[in-house]
Amino acid sequence: MFPDTLAPDVEMVTVPACAQCHGENQRDDAFIRNILISTKDTEQHPAVIGGLAAKRNRSLDRSLARGGRDIQAMLQTMMLVDIKTPAGIYIGQDQAFNFDNPVMNRFVERLSRALLWHEFRQPHFNGSFSWKMNIEMPPLVYEGIRQFGRARSVGTVFAYGVTPFKDSGPSWAITNFYGSMEFLIRSTKAEQGG
Repeated sequence: MFPDTLAPDVEMVTVPACAQCHGENQRDDAFIRNILISTKDTEQHPAVIGGLAAKRNRSLDRSLARGGRDIQAMLQTMMLVDIKTPAGIYIGQDQAFNFDNPVMNRFVERLSRALLWHEFRQPHFNGSFSWKMNIEMPPLVYEGIRQFGRARSVGTVFAYGVTPFKDSGPSWAITNFYGSMEFLIRSTKAEQGG
């Protein structure tokens, strides 16, 4: 998700993981990175131009050498969407990524768990994770997360705000990649049966 070189004062979000889990998730992470940086909203971000596009291209070249499986997976997430002007005037259709897919669902869950661990040392829990992407949210939502949780930026690539679990309520997170790909995530702990 990040370029090879970051400013020395950038603190990454780190989470302990066994070698097996780390290895199994690398393919998902590359897939998600390749999709996130391949949209019209992100392709001009300095981190994408400055190195992430080259990482994506190397990843896709390796995929071609192995039969193109990763490229096929990316293409399978595409769908036709209506294109409208900011005033709502229909101007046609074009291809777009459908982010509602199993790989993104796994990524969002791991992302939410990582933020909860990094900020609050929340151990692994049984629960559910739901998310929406790029929805209009009033400033009060951002202020609530800042007031009741923690928020910070990781360079210019990633920013987040996350609240801890309180009583039986959910945890909320807002994450933003490359200044334009924003996710609102709700994490809920499963009820403990007797």
